[in-house]
Amino acid sequence: MKVYAIIPARSGSKGFKDKNIQLIGGKPLIAYSIAFAKQLGCDRVICSTDSVEYKQIAEKYGAEVPFLRSAFAATDTAMEQDILLDLYHKFEKYDIEQPDIIVWLRPTFVFRDLALIKKGINYLMEHPEITAVRTVCDTEARLYDIKEGNLVPCFDDHGKSMIRRQDIGKRFKVFSTDIFRFGKDKLHEDFIGRNVHGLETNKICGLDIDDEIDFEIVKYLVESEMDEVQQFLC
Repeated sequence: MKVYAIIPARSGSKGFKDKNIQLIGGKPLIAYSIAFAKQLGCDRVICSTDSVEYKQIAEKYGAEVPFLRSAFAATDTAMEQDILLDLYHKFEKYDIEQPDIIVWLRPTFVFRDLALIKKGINYLMEHPEITAVRTVCDTEARLYDIKEGNLVPCFDDHGKSMIRRQDIGKRFKVFSTDIFRFGKDKLHEDFIGRNVHGLETNKICGLDIDDEIDFEIVKYLVESEMDEVQQFLC
């Protein structure tokens, strides 16, 4: 089966300008996902970007950028399925063999567990009934909404003002790394399908860079050279 690592790196971030190429430890952010993908041993490592500058940086660090992303897939409102549709048609146009499996490596996640992602790829290959594999990490379950100024629990608080985390049970967040099947029939909003296998990863792998504060936190951790951090860096 053909496995491609895809690094989606749009250039038009407004909240934190050019965050995908900001430097951490002397390297642009996308370089970490590229290095990780190369260690995975995927058949191809491709960066999907709309920017010539990003293309040159991605190629410098070892990714392929055989084409630039189409405008419709590079807007502020474009979603993953738009990028996947663009990839599918560009693969056809440039005579690139379509992959069977995609490893989706968002560049805003720097920390990843190499052995776990390899396990996820193998699991998807060995279980045809599974549509995708997602890494997940433990997150806070005691969340609240605010309705008309009042706090409303999004969990069963059993009528108590305080409740222990252990009494609610574990909850997980996703979006670090997705491994999913690719094909013409999967280019829609539910591209990962409904039979998704979850692999729990270390909480540090859930750190996502969305703004400058996130960036400074991740930058500090990377440059601290702590053993607990280095094991999740490539």
